[in-house]
Amino acid sequence: MKILRVLPSMDFGGIERGVYDFSLAATSLGHKVIVVSGPGRFIAPLIEKGIKWYNLPMDKKTPSVFLNSLWTLKKIIEEESPDIIHGESRFPCWVVCTVKNHFPSTPLVTSIHGFYNLRWYSKAAGKGDRVITVSHALKKYAIEYLKVPEHKIRVVYNGVEDAFTEIEKLPSSLIRIGMIARFSGGKGHYCFLKALKRLENEGMKVKGLIVGEGSSRYRKKLEEWITNNTLLETIQIQHLEAKDALKYIDILVVPSTTPEGFGRTVLEAQMSQTVVIGTNIGAVPELVEDGKTGFLFNPGDDKQLAEKIRYIIQNPSSIPLIVKLAYEKAIKNFTVKKMVENTLSVYKELTAK
Repeated sequence: MKILRVLPSMDFGGIERGVYDFSLAATSLGHKVIVVSGPGRFIAPLIEKGIKWYNLPMDKKTPSVFLNSLWTLKKIIEEESPDIIHGESRFPCWVVCTVKNHFPSTPLVTSIHGFYNLRWYSKAAGKGDRVITVSHALKKYAIEYLKVPEHKIRVVYNGVEDAFTEIEKLPSSLIRIGMIARFSGGKGHYCFLKALKRLENEGMKVKGLIVGEGSSRYRKKLEEWITNNTLLETIQIQHLEAKDALKYIDILVVPSTTPEGFGRTVLEAQMSQTVVIGTNIGAVPELVEDGKTGFLFNPGDDKQLAEKIRYIIQNPSSIPLIVKLAYEKAIKNFTVKKMVENTLSVYKELTAK
């Protein structure tokens, strides 16, 4: 099967990681994958594996980029004659849906990865012949908010690479509580900080680690908060790959105050046998069952978050079973292999007709 994947770029991000993992795995199964995107860190290893790439940046949402993308993508499809086209992210989905008018017999799959507020701009992500959502929470959103017919939707969870099962914790005399997220609003950084401040006020000695990238202005505000609240000795902010960061984290907190469409960080932690505390919104409850495979708390409730952290620290004998059950569920349901199988199954629904 010849598969054309279209997305804004191939740099950092969950969509980019998913396309990268899919492309390598599908190619190893004998399929031909062509990636159309802007540049990024994933391009070189894709090309090394013989995967064809067309440089078509679509991360700037302007009329000129849209028109250029229409013309260029049409030429690519004419040249490659793919069996299926798969658009990811809202702007590329608008481009792909428009171009498809010239190729009515070529099946189109679109993906929805997040909860978006602008209904009109987001509708293109629900216009495929099949629409993939990466969680059941997003399926509900697609039906209720974007008005996507339920019969068109298929839930395909993202997959996490096996390397996270091989992470070994580095020793520490203190419990290390970490957060891995972009520096942006909605990720719950301040809730995390306030919870650690509560624990310190109670005399509980822990180490905090915030890992991420993104807005330098937002990071500076976090650093100022840490300084003003005398937490410089307790909390560090670093830029690390998730695989490296999890070596230094005993408890991962996902304190998002806006819904997560999936929650890759949750699964990466579970596969590394790290206990997870997450907010009870979006897709996180699909990955964490409170008290069984991790812990959940209400968004923005730093007092409740502190209580969950305290429980884990004070009840160490109950944690190994929780970590084990989370690991087993992750390995069973959320591997790259599973993601690729389920995605190819969606493609075959359309190409078999």
